[in-house]
Formats: sequence, structure tokens, C-alpha cells
Amino acid sequence: MIEQDSLPESGEESADLIIRSTIWQNRWLLVAGVILLVPALIWLLLDVGKGPVSVPEQSEAELMALEAEMMPDNPSEELDEPGIYDATYYTAEQVAFPDSEEVIGIATDGYACAYLLGGMNDVDQHIVHHDLGDKKLTVTYCDKSQCVAVFDRAGTTAEIRNGGFSGETLWLLYDGKRFEQDAPDIPLTNFPSVRTTWGEWKKQHPDTRVYVGLGLSFGATLKEDDSVDQELQ
Repeated sequence: MIEQDSLPESGEESADLIIRSTIWQNRWLLVAGVILLVPALIWLLLDVGKGPVSVPEQSEAELMALEAEMMPDNPSEELDEPGIYDATYYTAEQVAFPDSEEVIGIATDGYACAYLLGGMNDVDQHIVHHDLGDKKLTVTYCDKSQCVAVFDRAGTTAEIRNGGFSGETLWLLYDGKRFEQDAPDIPLTNFPSVRTTWGEWKKQHPDTRVYVGLGLSFGATLKEDDSVDQELQ
């Protein structure tokens, strides 16, 4: 009898070998199947080919609420600040800030005055009330929206006050109601003004006075040992 070199394999080991051999022989078919199946699954998951999904209409209130959620850095805030009365104004020779600084410029009845935007940055200085010549004016500036507006108070009895921040721009509190600074329905008369640089303004109006704020947010604005004009007549 011839002695066998190895013992016969068990049924389990034989089946495993057959499976491995079958997988190896059909490996290219499996690869092709994977290549075709993966894009099909992505297609189904993304609903490609179904066209744009219709979005339900939203009310204005819902859109505003959504916008407020998307603007966490600009929450609305209600205030009631009077603004600056009896401000101090200086001549061009008394100030030291650069000609490149932006100002709001107003000229009327032979008088000219500039209002330094850097001096109106602080929340309690966004509004300056100024009787310039025979005009009773209120100058407003929002450092967040960069909005500028000047109003003529002639014929009005109610104060124009700082009502806070609407989330987009300055709120003006007038006659017990809040209006955005640039609202078309605000019951006040706009007065002409320009937004320009200090250098350009004083070139056009060498006798101008200028309001520089309280010096809290801008830095050095005045030359030393200069006298102060307390009022602009």
C-alpha cells in the first residue's frame, strides 16, 4: 500500500478553499460591481435628478426672525439717550488729527461746521444737537451701519434721542416712537450734509469749526495750549 503524503482536508477547509478560489477568479467582476454601485448609492442619497426642492413661502416676520438668528453679533438693543447738547467746537488751527479722517460737513447761512466721525463712535455720542446759525440741527451717525443723517428740528417740539440699535442701524427715538435712522417714514426733515475728509472740508471752508467728540474713542485730537471756542455763533 502506498502511504499518502498528507491527510485529507476536512469538509470545512475544503469549502473555504472553494470560496476563496471563486472570489479570486471573479475579482474583476466584483471590482466593476463596486464601481457601479457606489455612484448609484450617492445618486439615490442626494436625490439627484429630482430637480430643485420647493421652499415654502415665509412671512416677513419669519424672515426677520431668521435674519436675527443669523446675526448674533448684532442683536437689537433699546436705549433712551439724549445725545450731546452744548458741545464744544474748535477751529481748524486747534485740532491735530490727520486730514484723512472722515467728517460730516454742514454749511448754511455763512456758517460751516464739521463733525469728526471718530468722535461720534461711542454710543452716547451718536447724536449731536447743534444750533448752527439760525438752523436747529441734529447730526446722527451709526458706527455699525456707517449711516449718516442730519435733521432740521424746525417746527418740531419733541426731542430726537438715541433709541438704540435695531440690529441693522441706529434707532432714533422721536415723539415716543422708534425709527431707523434711514427710514423713509421718519417724520423729520433731512438737512443737506456731505461725508468727506477733514482735509477736503477745511480746504473748502477754511473758517469752519469742528466737533471732535469727548476724546474717548479717537485719541489725541487737540493741539496743546490752544484756547477753546465754547460756542459757534
